[in-house]
Amino acid sequence: MLMSFLIMTGLLAFFVYRFNLQVVLLKTIAFTLPFSLEIPFFPGTMIRFPGEILLFIAALVLILEILRQPIKEFMDPLHREILWIMPLVLAFGITLPFSEMLFVSVKFSFVNILYISVFFVFLARHLRKNSGLFGQLLVLYGAGMIVVALWGFYRLWQWDFNPAVMRGIFHPFYNDHTIFGASAAVLAAVFFVSGFDKTHLTNRLLLWLLSIVFLSLVIFSTSRGAILSVLFTILVVAMMYARLRVMHMFFILIILAGFALVFQGSIENRLNRVNSLSYDVHADFLERKESVANITTDVSNLERINRWVSAISMFREKPLTGFGPGTYQFAYIPFQQPQFMNRISVTNPYEPPEGSGGTAHSEYLLAMSEMGIWGLLGWLVLLGRWFYIAFEKSLKHPRRWIIAAAFAGLSTYIFHANFNNFLTTDKFAFLFWGTAAWLITNLYGTENKPEILSAD
Repeated sequence: MLMSFLIMTGLLAFFVYRFNLQVVLLKTIAFTLPFSLEIPFFPGTMIRFPGEILLFIAALVLILEILRQPIKEFMDPLHREILWIMPLVLAFGITLPFSEMLFVSVKFSFVNILYISVFFVFLARHLRKNSGLFGQLLVLYGAGMIVVALWGFYRLWQWDFNPAVMRGIFHPFYNDHTIFGASAAVLAAVFFVSGFDKTHLTNRLLLWLLSIVFLSLVIFSTSRGAILSVLFTILVVAMMYARLRVMHMFFILIILAGFALVFQGSIENRLNRVNSLSYDVHADFLERKESVANITTDVSNLERINRWVSAISMFREKPLTGFGPGTYQFAYIPFQQPQFMNRISVTNPYEPPEGSGGTAHSEYLLAMSEMGIWGLLGWLVLLGRWFYIAFEKSLKHPRRWIIAAAFAGLSTYIFHANFNNFLTTDKFAFLFWGTAAWLITNLYGTENKPEILSAD
């Protein structure tokens, strides 16, 4: 079966490359991703169909492109910019030999590197030729999301709009409402900020209408993390509009840290008085959002703290090697602290309680626990570079608001990644790494006008 799969995908990749169908392939990927389903592939192994099969074909096409291109192409500044992601990619390779579950780590590393290769490297190469392609991909992906949203609304209607079932209404397409909300947040931010660019004057109303549509989907998802990420992005956009620089950001962080230190007691007392529950079916919208601060009785919040504390303990245990990429969900069980455990805490990774799932519930802590200091450094280098582009290099750039739109989309997850981790899913990896590719291609310029909505 494996040999047949490799032969089939290899032939399809050659066909795409031979007839220059890369853009068609990318558009097909973008539209089908919201409908991608998990199906059995090998015994004990699942694959997302058709998403990951199309991605494997795209990765083979990328290899063919690299093999046929002259070396001088890699002197292009775009390829040098790609080097900023290498510390994160290398973290997988450095820590892989030390994994306690080698097969799991190999699969996890392969999937993550596949996503980065296709959505970041492969896409960036083609966005360099046509920046407007990314807007077309977002519209195609967004159209699929709207169909899934209608499916979710229908399922919610079947349950008499009972908020208790929100977590699963987007099944089998999105694992839960949080990843759906996070995806909608990226689209809402990109479309809204793109409307500020002068090259988009004719499309401004359409862009803002699309932003409102996806902001509505964020609210519909009821994901607390997604809604808070939108508020964070509004703050980020305001700082970019005010032309704040990295040094200003540094001073703001110092002031906020000092404020938190001085008023630590008051903040803790306020948090201890919050009793709103995220799963209370009778709570209104504001009460559910307020529940994010409930660290005493809300089991969802308590379990997140439990996972975070476990991840930090794992990092302290193996700071240089981690436990291996993809192993957190198996390795964290003995690191749980009794005072943070609750009714949805996992004691057997193969039989989690109903309503419990996910891994570290933090992209950054997940990297620390699985890949040690190398995973953390990889993220710090990459995010530091993007912040520098947004708050320094873009200030006098002719495509400043296009770059700002890309960073706004990324910032939704830069914040949300403190509470969830979605980059191991093809649906969200496309939005995150694809938006990053759009950021760097606009930084160095493209061969055409940077329209996000284009008929070309």
